[in-house]
Amino acid sequence: MLSINNCQIQIEGGLITLPNITLEKGELLVITGPSGMGKSTFLHWLLGDSIRHANISGEIMLNGVPLSGVNIEQRRIGLLMQDVHLFPHLNVLDNICFALPHRLKDEQGSKLSRRQRKDSAMQMLSKINMGYVAEHYSHQLSGGERSRVGLVRALANQPQALLMDEPFAALDPDTSANVSQWAFSQLHERGVPSIMVSHDLNNIPTQAQHLDLANYFQQV
Repeated sequence: MLSINNCQIQIEGGLITLPNITLEKGELLVITGPSGMGKSTFLHWLLGDSIRHANISGEIMLNGVPLSGVNIEQRRIGLLMQDVHLFPHLNVLDNICFALPHRLKDEQGSKLSRRQRKDSAMQMLSKINMGYVAEHYSHQLSGGERSRVGLVRALANQPQALLMDEPFAALDPDTSANVSQWAFSQLHERGVPSIMVSHDLNNIPTQAQHLDLANYFQQV
């Protein structure tokens, strides 16, 4: 469960006081609002990045653990951006292998071998019927394929929560609708609470919570 309480975002010319947010496993929150209102900045604050263009305060709890003072590497929060930066010199399978946590162990308690990590990555691709792109490189993928691979790679790292910043904005409307619904179903199935920033008010899932930052903005 991801909870965000007593959060305020101070931006140039105004203050945003958010309601308390609670996301259970597999739940999705979509954040919208005008440009410059701090949507992406809010995601990076949750991630643990240093914030330069706004002042943000609040309490973040992930599965009962307070994240104040926890560095970005230890928060176990994933980030999926609009531009999926796959390593161009690695094929899809190796890109996913790279994201697998080093702490993974086999049934005997030993760290996974390179072959076992590849097998694990291949299982993730095969489960969503994308095994056919395993040996492909980034430039050989369509936009929709790249977005799907980006999500698989993000989930391979076993995040306890996932943040998404306009992840499907570069896709054409039909592909965006299909890929986003597929992505939301994957996150729900895996029980990953997620927050997505979006400008597309027509593509908000009916089951998602929706937060328009403009509704909580006050000029100061």
